[in-house]
Amino acid sequence: MKFIVQFIAILFFAHLLDLFLPWYSFALAAFVVGYFLKSKLNFLVGFLAVATLWTFNAWLIDSAASDLSTRVAQIFNLHHAVVLYVLMACLGGLVGGFAALTGAFLRE
Repeated sequence: MKFIVQFIAILFFAHLLDLFLPWYSFALAAFVVGYFLKSKLNFLVGFLAVATLWTFNAWLIDSAASDLSTRVAQIFNLHHAVVLYVLMACLGGLVGGFAALTGAFLRE
């Protein structure tokens, strides 16, 4: 149960901070939620929440500009835009996971 509450809290606060602050503000949200809502799977919760948020935001941006992800994938010499989504989700997920884990470790 704590997993789901922590997941939703990270999603909510990261999205809220992302509206007003730079892109890396999601790490602050994951850190604070990891500090206050400590669970046994802090890294996994932070990883999944931020990866989900970044994938959804990338999909929204890509749906507004129809071929943006294809152009960026060509710049990085990737064959499909889906690979770009996966790489972006993994990068954001790692930062979010480590931020949540750091917040949980700070509480100990």
